[in-house]
Amino acid sequence: MRNIKNKQLRKLLRDKRFTSTVSNWGTKSTTYNYRITNVKQEYGDEDPIVGRDWYKTVINIVCSGFTTSYVTKKMRRNGPSLTDEQRIDKRFNPVIQDCTKRYGEWAYSLNWNPRQPRKQIRYALLNEEYNYGNNERMSSDLRNFLKHVGISGDIKIGTIKIEVTPDPVLVAHALTL
Repeated sequence: MRNIKNKQLRKLLRDKRFTSTVSNWGTKSTTYNYRITNVKQEYGDEDPIVGRDWYKTVINIVCSGFTTSYVTKKMRRNGPSLTDEQRIDKRFNPVIQDCTKRYGEWAYSLNWNPRQPRKQIRYALLNEEYNYGNNERMSSDLRNFLKHVGISGDIKIGTIKIEVTPDPVLVAHALTL
């Protein structure tokens, strides 16, 4: 961040917290809570806002995540075909689980292949929007915020530090459902 000359912009980038929810498959979704720790050019020590357009802008983030999965009704063979929203059983509360804790989405991968959850985070946060209909695996909050600030062009997520989701965040999310 030391490359950015504008102190107010530097403070805005550090203080901004993002929450992006990405639908995985069916009735399961992952919510990413992240913040930007550093913004720099891929090469050199130039200001990324007024830097060269052909350089990639590298963003380092700190991320935590949790999955929300709903209890679903069984599919009946001769019954009507239901969508994923119609299959959700409203009698049961959704299961909210931190991705890094035991049996979480990233727990096994963090022990054996720590690159795998980071690939999932990069894909979910920087996936481009195509005109193939409604793409649910897309979250453009980060890209829209950076365009608003003045950082555009090729954006790349560099270092991702994965943290455990604090319990008050999980409780607050459970109360909103």
